[in-house]
Amino acid sequence: MAIPTTSCDVQVQIWVDDNAVTNGSTAGVYLVDNRISAGTTHEGTANLNTAASKGSNVCWQVFLINPKSTSQVSIAAFGNSSAWGFSGQPQTASDNASAYTGTVQNAGTASYPVSLNVQVAGGSGITVKLNPSVTVSA
Repeated sequence: MAIPTTSCDVQVQIWVDDNAVTNGSTAGVYLVDNRISAGTTHEGTANLNTAASKGSNVCWQVFLINPKSTSQVSIAAFGNSSAWGFSGQPQTASDNASAYTGTVQNAGTASYPVSLNVQVAGGSGITVKLNPSVTVSA
């Protein structure tokens, strides 16, 4: 069952500079979360390592840095990760079609693949693949 964004204690935002993202490069992609005091590392990079507690609900949202841009950006998919456990796989949030939510269920550090679709104004679509991680404490 999809989790609403309002039920997430961990918030991850993905910011995209549509002028810098070319040919699938992660240049111009910046991830931040609300867990720096809990031990998050690499904030402001494409390699964010989010600190979370076992059983935490996580919400991911993607935004363009330039609010005047006519480009479009969206989360295309989340890949498998040992962090999700049996039923924590991120999926479209029940209250926001542009957000994804999931639950971290297994302790330890695990990476997770995220694909973004970026439709640059006046250009073709680009897929950007990220591989951030999450460190889950018991």
